[in-house]
Amino acid sequence: LKRYLPDSIEGNTGDIEVPDGLSILGVLEHLGAPTDGNYLIIINGDAVPPSTRGDVMVNDGDALSLMPPLKGG
Repeated sequence: LKRYLPDSIEGNTGDIEVPDGLSILGVLEHLGAPTDGNYLIIINGDAVPPSTRGDVMVNDGDALSLMPPLKGG
């Protein structure tokens, strides 16, 4: 997922600016990341189910985390 972050971001975390009024899916589209990915998405400490990612809006100062699927057994 790092490949979708702006070049100015070093490592796996950083601040980015996106246009106002975007949902989580809108942020993914803005970054060029796949929107059908099977990621764990967390906003401000709360997991966001795939079914609501188009409805949950991202606001100034929100912490948005995307993590690849975990494998286990």
